[in-house]
Amino acid sequence: MDRVDTVTPSPAAPGVDSRFGKYRMVQRLAAGGMAHIFLATLDGPDGFSKACVIKRILPEYANLEPFARMFADEAKVAALLTHPNIVQVFDFGKIDGQYYLAMEWIQGQSLDRIMRHAAAANMPLGPRVTVDVGIAMSDALTYAHAKTLSDGTPLKLVHRDITPGNVLVSRDGIVKLADFGIVKSSVNLERTVAGVVKGKYAYMSPEQITNRELDHRSDLYSLGIVLYELSTGRRLFKRDTMEATIVAASQGDVPPPSQVAPGFPPELERILLKLLAKDPAQRHQTARELHDDLERYRTAQHWTSGGRELATLMATLFPPDASGRVSTAVAVPGSMPGSSSLVGSGISSAPRAAVPEHAVELQESSALVPTGVLPRSTGTGSTTGVIPAPEQTAAPGAFPWGLAVAAGVALVGSAVFWLFIA
Repeated sequence: MDRVDTVTPSPAAPGVDSRFGKYRMVQRLAAGGMAHIFLATLDGPDGFSKACVIKRILPEYANLEPFARMFADEAKVAALLTHPNIVQVFDFGKIDGQYYLAMEWIQGQSLDRIMRHAAAANMPLGPRVTVDVGIAMSDALTYAHAKTLSDGTPLKLVHRDITPGNVLVSRDGIVKLADFGIVKSSVNLERTVAGVVKGKYAYMSPEQITNRELDHRSDLYSLGIVLYELSTGRRLFKRDTMEATIVAASQGDVPPPSQVAPGFPPELERILLKLLAKDPAQRHQTARELHDDLERYRTAQHWTSGGRELATLMATLFPPDASGRVSTAVAVPGSMPGSSSLVGSGISSAPRAAVPEHAVELQESSALVPTGVLPRSTGTGSTTGVIPAPEQTAAPGAFPWGLAVAAGVALVGSAVFWLFIA
């Protein structure tokens, strides 16, 4: 499907090379300490031009074998996945000492930004948007979890980073899963570092946050957190401190959505609570099972496919700027290989002069959404006001000290860790 919008992007920011191998750099979308992301085009004869997004790691990191290997693993896994609800990676290489990925260009926004803007506009998203996103993401995970290598060997893929920042929604209402930078699969399984918890704490399953063996059901739990927050407007496990977030996520106590948003549909509540069961055996066992559950619910509500609804939502929340331009979706902040909650993303926003006004800044992370400020919705879709922040104090004796020590050590040595371990 052609994802290219007719709006012509602004000229490249100062310092952007006009050519990068066979690609013409048009605009820098985001900048970080390890990699930069650009809007680019692949030009051909007779006026042919295909827009794409280039993720380019800096030469100093390309020369570090662990980091380059991880970047290559991401490319190998992502290149195997071709699905309408997964961002396509179609090229990987090294030019002038810099590794790069060429990816599909999505004209739209990440889900965390949609939630922010909806909260600012006092516009509850509610069950219908939740179901549409859930069906699309469960369809993507059904495909990814069942994917095999060319010889039929199961890929055994676990995304491990299902967050609002990695769910992209195009302006025409298509939902796509992004960022396989910390994926666990048969391609890189043997390279997992013992004792390292990768992901974002607020969206981890209990087995992921305690560094136990996990499988595809961990992704379903993380998706459950995303859908819970999308439907209720309430952060589930995110707290004001990393330690409190660890406690909340590891305990896995989920208040029923109807306690957060009175009038919440009982059947949708049943689906979400099943997704968020602490015991993996009590959850949906496959993404296909979840997909069918959500489809049955949508049919019972007599709702049609959500593309048109989501497209209308995008046009309402993100109208073009004064020049007629609209933003490009970039997965944030996990678009860098090796992003982890232990030490953050390692990404800093580019100087204001270097990033166009309509570009997405990597600093806008889903983890930065203030606790308790998203508006909740009732079963009728009406706004009921701002939800108070959840209790921030962990129960005595509940703190997992082993995790805290590991997190503290990682924070102190973060620079060395990401340079040589990633």
